[in-house]
Amino acid sequence: MRKYIGLVILFASFYSFGQTQDYKIGIRIGPSFSNVRTSTEGTSTSVSRDGTSVKFLLGAFVDIPFKENYYFHGGVNFASKASKIEASDPLFGAGTPFNEEYDHEYIQVPLLLKLYTNEVVLDTRLFFNFGLIPELRLNSSSEEPTNLLITEFSNFDLAGNFGGGVERSIGVNTRIFGALNYNIGFLNQVKTQNTAFDEFVLKSNLISIEFGVKF
Repeated sequence: MRKYIGLVILFASFYSFGQTQDYKIGIRIGPSFSNVRTSTEGTSTSVSRDGTSVKFLLGAFVDIPFKENYYFHGGVNFASKASKIEASDPLFGAGTPFNEEYDHEYIQVPLLLKLYTNEVVLDTRLFFNFGLIPELRLNSSSEEPTNLLITEFSNFDLAGNFGGGVERSIGVNTRIFGALNYNIGFLNQVKTQNTAFDEFVLKSNLISIEFGVKF
């Protein structure tokens, strides 16, 4: 409960700060493509990425200007992710590869710098954004109760973000946009693993195609 209260307070502070600014609030939604980066510390166990999962992202945000065409972009997202891995170890099943998949739900708090161009055509501008996204894991699940490798995931991640898109005015106070964003996780998401295997690292990647409206 404290986690959710903290997120509400954070978003409320964004809103309050924007009361004296030419701020815009908005919503976003879209599909995302989730996969992982892996590495191992030993020489016996092999762990690699086993494909990409189609997930989704939705959220609310505020854009607060502090200089012409320069904005602070903050908000709260709900993002689903997946960890799909293939592993093998000569000590288990004669080294035959096995596959494991875990689904995750995260709350993200984007803290980004957003830069706009001047109008490229009438009422239309391009924008670029980059910054950091702290992420709080809500839960993880797996359809396979016999998964061997990971017993517990980390509750926190920190991702770097860069992306951009196009925004168009459709009224005095309303704008629509489309964007492409790439999030690269910095932290190992494996908190506790099966000690029978070599220690390994799992970091997340997320590519999102976002559509939204600002008002």
